[in-house]
Amino acid sequence: MQTQTHAALISATPAAEASVDSPSSISLAFSAELARNSWRLQLTDADGKAVTVMVMPTKDGKTLLVFPESTLRPGVYSVSWSAVSAGDGQALSGVYRFTVQSPLR
Repeated sequence: MQTQTHAALISATPAAEASVDSPSSISLAFSAELARNSWRLQLTDADGKAVTVMVMPTKDGKTLLVFPESTLRPGVYSVSWSAVSAGDGQALSGVYRFTVQSPLR
């Protein structure tokens, strides 16, 4: 019997609850390939305002690279995502937060 694998988020950079300098990119790595063009991702600031981003999957289809259009200001950001596993068609989704820290003066 053949087992189909479904994707699960295995790591994110910045990580959940991390406090970081303003990242030039965000990455979400999955345990298996995502179905082509099945993913949706939104980055929002502490006020719930959407941040314009460009999302690109890697060649193997297991990682999403997210590039904010502008430098992220200090504050809390939420990453909400959804996708479909290429292996078994299972839908998955999640939300996590990270904080961009204020630069030292």
